[in-house]
Amino acid sequence: MNIDLSNSIIGLHQEDLRTYARERGFPEFHGSQVFKWVYGRQADGFDQMTDLPKQFREQLKRDFTLPYFNPSDVLRSRCGDTVKYFFPLEDDTGIEAVVLEDGEQRTTFCISCQIGCPVGCIYCATGSAGFIRDLLAGEIVTQVLSLMKLHGKPDSILFMGMGEPLLNLGEVKKAIRLFHDMGFSPRRITVSTCGLIRGIHDLALSGLRPRLAVSIGSALEGKRKRLIPFTRSSSLDQLRKALILYREKTKRRVTLEYTLINGLNDSNEDSRALAAFARKTQAHVNLIRYNPIPRGREVQDKGRRSQKRLLPPDTKRVQTFRQVLIDRNVQVTERFRRGSDIDAACGQLLFKRT
Repeated sequence: MNIDLSNSIIGLHQEDLRTYARERGFPEFHGSQVFKWVYGRQADGFDQMTDLPKQFREQLKRDFTLPYFNPSDVLRSRCGDTVKYFFPLEDDTGIEAVVLEDGEQRTTFCISCQIGCPVGCIYCATGSAGFIRDLLAGEIVTQVLSLMKLHGKPDSILFMGMGEPLLNLGEVKKAIRLFHDMGFSPRRITVSTCGLIRGIHDLALSGLRPRLAVSIGSALEGKRKRLIPFTRSSSLDQLRKALILYREKTKRRVTLEYTLINGLNDSNEDSRALAAFARKTQAHVNLIRYNPIPRGREVQDKGRRSQKRLLPPDTKRVQTFRQVLIDRNVQVTERFRRGSDIDAACGQLLFKRT
């Protein structure tokens, strides 16, 4: 069932709710109580808020709804450590969100900030499908609250689902502030971007201080612009300066997310360039083997999938690439490919059911 979020109370901050209570003739602290019921307890409805006066609860029901996303599709990986949810929205679109659980009982929510994505990275299913619209802060937070009803409070939240967070930064910042008010520290929130300069500056100066991950594509200028066409208007030198600013302002070490694609960006020249860039920015490198986009989830209308099919490099090539970074004193990890069997790994999310 598609959910109408037009009058949803989710997305309002505590001060908004305190102001609302006062303007309706009730004590402000009732607004704080509502905030705790919505964001702390994930109340199923306003009648459940039994410590509020009945008159105030009736007023809330007249003015707001309290909807959660109901998944129409739920897929669990064979290993059982990854679950993907499809939350249907209007016009036969929807949001894909992923829950990751590791062997240490740590839970991570990977959430979306847009329906589709305008960036168009050639290694991403979301980008190949085009862009529909930005998600509102309430829709972003509703993903987390809906997942919390199923999995409890997560250890971390990643803006690594569908969309480019820095192209919807106003709503993303509102959502992050709500997450802070819900008890999530900045260290538990990661914003992933393709490296939009103005957005990095804005986030660096916002005072929010989330972790920042940059999907760099390549540390060779021309190759990066081919892999991530949206970055053609900015240079790697501008990105380098922006990441240094982010580190200085937030005291957070930036992560460079590097998707390894066989024959495209996995050569020794590529690894040396990445090592040099990482050292200049004092960044950590996270290597990700390209997750092939299944034929059924590719979008052909832009012609970008008519090229030779992309593939991940073999293990030996990855090890050689990684060793070049290590030899140059760059801290590097390889992300374990989780959820690829249910199209839930990096770059595989889509907004339409196929």
